[in-house]
Amino acid sequence: MTDPDKSVGCVGSGWSRIVWEALEQAGQLGEPVSFQQIKQKWGELRIYGRTARGHYNPPGDVERRLDEILEAARAASLVTCEVCTAPAVAEKTRVRCTACADKNPVQLVCLSAAGVISHQ
Repeated sequence: MTDPDKSVGCVGSGWSRIVWEALEQAGQLGEPVSFQQIKQKWGELRIYGRTARGHYNPPGDVERRLDEILEAARAASLVTCEVCTAPAVAEKTRVRCTACADKNPVQLVCLSAAGVISHQ
């Protein structure tokens, strides 16, 4: 895992459950996984992680499973409000439900390997 005191990213608080589920699943792969960045980009949750083997070698089962976990998190973010977790639709650079569509800014949750660092 990454340094527990170092932030690896900030996302809307509505996506924090998706992130934690992905991190938990990655932690059960049987190999250490490091996360370089967790962020919102173009209306999608992006989690960048790799095993000690990395992506420069031919991927093995663990690397393929990690890619599946991270892709599932990205796909879940496209239908989950980044503010409140309600069902939502992705529109350009935002994913918000009807009730949260006018809210700005999004409350961010900054994450590290050890947990939530701060709310912004």
